[in-house]
Amino acid sequence: MKILITLLFIMGSSFSQTHIEIKDLQWKNRVLLVFPADKNAKGLGLTDAIQVDLVDRDLIYFYFGDEFESNSPYTFTKNYQKELQKLYGSGSDKGNYVLIGKDGGSKLEEFGNEINWQLLFSTIDSMPMRIREMKNKPQ
Repeated sequence: MKILITLLFIMGSSFSQTHIEIKDLQWKNRVLLVFPADKNAKGLGLTDAIQVDLVDRDLIYFYFGDEFESNSPYTFTKNYQKELQKLYGSGSDKGNYVLIGKDGGSKLEEFGNEINWQLLFSTIDSMPMRIREMKNKPQ
């Protein structure tokens, strides 16, 4: 019985992911593409506070490590992942991350394995669209 429940859970979770392209998120979400230098590294290791900040800023991340990871139900086809890595990945041994705004434009690119969350969030908070969002946010 436990095996059947486990199989149903795995099958259900694999069908719940939706293949998209970055353009599908335009005007809805900001996107963070993370290309680690060490493909075997395990995810971003987000704190609760950072997760709250991601939600507050409509920021979805996609982590292109050995295992693909995201804070959304979305995923990319393998071919599209390779295309994104060619387009945005640095190809260096340092790793990099790229912030894409709601308008679809690249807003920030940084090199290295560690994400500078303060720089990332301050970059987002200085964007005109984000400033309007913060002004219109009910308190």
